[in-house]
Amino acid sequence: MIRVSAALIFDDSGHFLIAQRSRGKLAGKWEFPGGKIETDETEKEAIVREIMEELAISVVPKKIVGVFSHTYAEQEVELSLVHCSFLGCAKDLVSDGSHLQHSWIGFEQTGDFDFAPLDRKIVEFLQQTKNAPE
Repeated sequence: MIRVSAALIFDDSGHFLIAQRSRGKLAGKWEFPGGKIETDETEKEAIVREIMEELAISVVPKKIVGVFSHTYAEQEVELSLVHCSFLGCAKDLVSDGSHLQHSWIGFEQTGDFDFAPLDRKIVEFLQQTKNAPE
């Protein structure tokens, strides 16, 4: 099983950040940014490192909102969704090449994006709660 951490980041208007994968079997799919949790690293430490590497912004992890899993053909993935605040503004986001583009979306826009299967589970969870975690 691969353990990953993903960021749930809201802007001031209540939109959340998603990114479109640039490579791999899920290239072109939309996801919550993040990545693999390294050995001896917590979910929160991983998300701080991954977001800095992928988007060149600093985040402050608040809490783990949920843990989601999905079995792909080649492996099972367990994803910890970490609610984060970020330091800076939305214009500061710069991709390291991991993503083709990013977008800030509202709950009503999720149907307009082709999410990776695991990230679709997160979207469904967020649509049920309809608000930012505290």
